[in-house]
Amino acid sequence: MAWLRACLLGLATASLLPLAACVNKEPQERAAFIQLLQSRIDSAALLPLPVLSEPEQEAVGGYADAYEVMGEFQQAMARAAAPMRDVLALETLRSVGEIVERRPRFEAARKTLAEQAAKLGQARAEADKARAALALPPDLAPIYDGVYDEAVSAPAAELIEAASKMDAVARDALGVADFVAAHEDEFQFVDGQTLVTAPTLQQELNLRLQGLNAQSEGLERARATLAQAAGLARGER
Repeated sequence: MAWLRACLLGLATASLLPLAACVNKEPQERAAFIQLLQSRIDSAALLPLPVLSEPEQEAVGGYADAYEVMGEFQQAMARAAAPMRDVLALETLRSVGEIVERRPRFEAARKTLAEQAAKLGQARAEADKARAALALPPDLAPIYDGVYDEAVSAPAAELIEAASKMDAVARDALGVADFVAAHEDEFQFVDGQTLVTAPTLQQELNLRLQGLNAQSEGLERARATLAQAAGLARGER
């Protein structure tokens, strides 16, 4: 009888396991994830995207991975933006002599911008691939996509544009430096002033400088974009 009681107890215990395994938490987790995304949108807490708290992770369950797709991209974006932000100091120009002096640094800046823009593009492609692989329910997908656009797609495009504007400044500054180097006997730099012997060279130089000055507004927008993008690193505000 002792053996029989042990068997019955074993059966009773085993019968509880399938019942526990059949509990489906997905609807509750999906509802919690939708609520979380909507709260992020309502509070504009998308740049930077806050790390999920432990209670939030527990509430959204498996959907935490979908959230992390956006968070990981923002970290990659912050890493790409930091070296670009360093280039901004170089592109604050006050004189032709300064442009000539910084010529090697402008070449290095263009290389940095190209490298970081490529890394950003790769991070964006990886995020888009991960997004495409997510099998989100119909009621969740449009909400997620809206947040994804604001947290990933839009800032990525803005940073790429900022890098392009900064590259144009570095390119034109190199053009000025090369122009002066090609006519170095005609230029003198005295107390921050540029003296040119030939009027035609002065006119050509002025045109090149006007082209640089025309990019100042775009450069300021790039500065704001980079400040925000570099601040996407979690923990930095």
